[in-house]
Amino acid sequence: ARNAKSAAKSAIPDTDSEDEGVRRSAKAKAAASIAASTAAAVAAAAANTSISSTSAASACAPLLPIPEGQAPRAPDPAPTELTTVIVFGADGNLARRKTFPALFNLMYKGLLADDVVVVGYARAPMDNEAFRKMVYRAIYQPTVANQPRNHFLTNVTYEHGEFNDLDSYARLRAAVGVREAEQLQDWKIRTHSGGMGAATPRRVRLYYLAVPSFIYYDISKCLSASGLAADKRVDRFVLEKPFGRDSATCAALLAGLAEVLSEDVTYRIDHYLGKELIMNLLVLRFANICFEAIWNRNSIASVQIIFKEKVGLDGRGGYFDKFGVIRDVIQNHLMQILGLVAMEQPLSLSAKDILQEKLKVLSSVQPLRREDLVVGQYAGYLAEESIENKASTTETFAAMVLHINNPRWAGVPFVLKAGKAVNENRAEVRVRFRQVPGVIPELAHCPENELIIRVQPNEGIYWKIQNKIPGLDFNVAPMRMDLTYQSKYSQAELPEAYERLILHALHANKSHFVHADELTLSWRIFTPVLHLLEKSREPPHTYEVGTRGPAAADELAQRYGMRKFGSQRFEGGPEEAERRPDPKELWTRKAAK
Repeated sequence: ARNAKSAAKSAIPDTDSEDEGVRRSAKAKAAASIAASTAAAVAAAAANTSISSTSAASACAPLLPIPEGQAPRAPDPAPTELTTVIVFGADGNLARRKTFPALFNLMYKGLLADDVVVVGYARAPMDNEAFRKMVYRAIYQPTVANQPRNHFLTNVTYEHGEFNDLDSYARLRAAVGVREAEQLQDWKIRTHSGGMGAATPRRVRLYYLAVPSFIYYDISKCLSASGLAADKRVDRFVLEKPFGRDSATCAALLAGLAEVLSEDVTYRIDHYLGKELIMNLLVLRFANICFEAIWNRNSIASVQIIFKEKVGLDGRGGYFDKFGVIRDVIQNHLMQILGLVAMEQPLSLSAKDILQEKLKVLSSVQPLRREDLVVGQYAGYLAEESIENKASTTETFAAMVLHINNPRWAGVPFVLKAGKAVNENRAEVRVRFRQVPGVIPELAHCPENELIIRVQPNEGIYWKIQNKIPGLDFNVAPMRMDLTYQSKYSQAELPEAYERLILHALHANKSHFVHADELTLSWRIFTPVLHLLEKSREPPHTYEVGTRGPAAADELAQRYGMRKFGSQRFEGGPEEAERRPDPKELWTRKAAK
């Protein structure tokens, strides 16, 4: 139904030079043709396109067809608000890989009005046709018909100019004004609200800054000076990381932006906060009494928050070598997860109450000590073409232990580990529990229980427990009780993180965005040791590509009573969990004696 509607709407002639009577007539004909167009829209879903499905599909976020048996949710024919999205850095990698696919997916799912105004802005000269071709490649999926894509592209235009030039912003304001006037006129026709004194819908403008952070101030200042951004009830500014390199640079960035942006219109995005399993942390903890009762130092021996990926620089050497994995991953993504794992129960799930508890726990985290940190660099890093400094000591691997000084977590090591060019792709939280006190001799050798929250890939939650193997013998082995999302939910029910976060920003929901105070507290933890590493120029440990990282990380783990950081046995997949354990993995009465 939605595709047929888009097809019918695309048949409406250009109304820039027509009077209102003609426009009304065209709209009426389009509405009457929706039913007749349904068959053609369905047939178009299988139509061939001129773009290679292999190369195009790899360039965008996945968009899956609506599950069989579920009717698509059609957009509201008369939206109560008018939406404009302006993407700065619109020709960049982030906009192409994440922003535009997320916007299209939201419209395709009926969560973004079909009359949304989307304007791309960047330095490169480009006309609308060339820009739309670029966006088409970004949002292309072979499983989706061309009709919804083509409709989305009719809403997309492009303006080019400098990021700090007021004349360029004057042209941008004029172009946006024309688009929004057309949007409003179309809304009046659809709602029959063209009379004198008729109410107008609320407007929302989202400025997505997919650019380096040092440009934020210039863009925000020019938007304000040009009059384009002037109403905090209308404006939303989405900012991407990184937010500085240490406490001083972060403070300078925040102070500069505070001159032109208030905190209530600033949405600092950390896409990990939009991932399904991370959002489920609060539900898991505070809606299940079994977890809340044992979520403390008395029952938990350690917490590990781990990020691993097989790829190395992937063409990002110019950026990455200036930051390293601690600044790029740990200080933001992993610390945000730590805050949700360790914080106290908030009064509600409102942004204000969640922030209050996250700030409390971040304030309790002690600054990282050098003896609790291992850094590494994979062999071949300095030979990468994008690395200019061939004597760079930038870390591509880091494993560290943080300590939280409060009654709930005193004495519990929090392990944060991130690595590039390692043996697998994985992001997870591992909560290891203490040994059973006063355990009976026959079970004394059983390993501890562990709760694993797999963020990606193969999202899921599972317990590692000890279980008697069926049979006449008394054999005990570790088993897995799991909630694997792929088997429980359809893939269409797991939206992309950027979809959710953009939608929350449009709705002014700040629950899953980063506050300035969180940045200040997080940099306080890492800045001293980062400065120490830079001053000493100590070379990081070398590790081979495709391994778990440097051996020194295992030595750090052993200091805190763990054989190594990361996964143990029985955690590969369902087939591994269900197989009969090897005899060497069993604990028997005989072995215990």
